[in-house]
Amino acid sequence: MARSPGAGTSAQDTTAIDFSRLLMRLQSILVTPDAARETKLRTSSYEREKVDHNLEYARSLLTRLERDASKLKNQTRRQETQADLVGKREVLQMLHGRLQELNELGAHQLEEDESSEEEDLLGEYTPDGEEEPETEGDPSPTDPAPPVMTSAIKSTHMAANSEPIPTLKPEPTSTLRARNRQAESEKAELFSGASTGLSTATAEALMTHNRTEQESLTNSLLNMAQALKSSSHSFASALEEEKSILNRAAEGLDKNEQGLEAAQRRMGFLRTYTEGRGWWGRMLMYVWIAGLMVAALVITFVLPKLRF
Repeated sequence: MARSPGAGTSAQDTTAIDFSRLLMRLQSILVTPDAARETKLRTSSYEREKVDHNLEYARSLLTRLERDASKLKNQTRRQETQADLVGKREVLQMLHGRLQELNELGAHQLEEDESSEEEDLLGEYTPDGEEEPETEGDPSPTDPAPPVMTSAIKSTHMAANSEPIPTLKPEPTSTLRARNRQAESEKAELFSGASTGLSTATAEALMTHNRTEQESLTNSLLNMAQALKSSSHSFASALEEEKSILNRAAEGLDKNEQGLEAAQRRMGFLRTYTEGRGWWGRMLMYVWIAGLMVAALVITFVLPKLRF
C-alpha cells in the first residue's frame, strides 16, 4: 500500500520537531547545566549513560532527516534543509565531545577517591603501630626494681626502637596533604580548562548557526522582494491592457445608446404620423386593409377559373 505524500510530509515534520526538542534538551543538560545537574553528571555513570543513549537516538533521528532531505524535489529547499542539518550535526558532535570530557573527569575523580581512601586507611593504621612501643615500655608498678645494667640496656633498646617513630609519624600526613592539594589543584585546572573550552566551542557553534540562519533569512527576504516587484509590474501591465479594452467597450455602449435613441425618435415619428389624422384616418387604413384582403382572395380563387 503506497503512502500518500501528505502522510510522508507530516511524519518528516514530526521527526524534525522531536529532533529539535531533543537537541535543545541535550544542550541544556551538557552545555548550560545547573550546579546539581553538573555534579550528578560528574559523579554518576548512570546519568552519563542515559545522556549517551539520548545522543545515540538523536543521531539516528538526524540520519533519518538527512535521508528524507535528499529525497526532496525542490532544489532550493533541499539545499537549505541539508545546510541546517549539517549545522545540527556539528552541534551534536560538540555535545558528544562534552560527554567524553565528563566521562574522563568522572574516571579521574573515581581514581582520586580510591587513592584518597587508601591513603586515609594507611594514615589510620600508622598510629596504632606507634602506640605499641609505649605500652611495651611502661614498667609495671608491681615489678621489682631492675638492676642498673638491665635498666640501661632496656632504655637503650627503647631508644633504639623509638628513634625512627618520630621521623616516620609526620610523613604520611604531609604526603597525604600534599597529594590532596595537588589533586585539588589539578581538578580545578581541569574543570576550568574544560568549562572554558566548552563555552568557547559552544559560543562559536551558536554564532555559526545564527549567522547561517541570518544569511538564509536575508536571501529569502530578497527573493520575496524581487517576486513582489515582478508581480506588481505584471499587474500594472495587465491593468493597462484591460484599460484599453474597457475604453473600447465604453465607446461601443455609447454607439448603441445613440442608435437606440435614433430608433426611439423614428418610432415616435411613425406614431405621430399614423395617429395624426384621428378617427377618419384610422378608418381609411382599415378599408385599405379590407380591400387588399378581397383582392388577394379574388386573385387566389376566382382568376384561375376564368377562361379566355
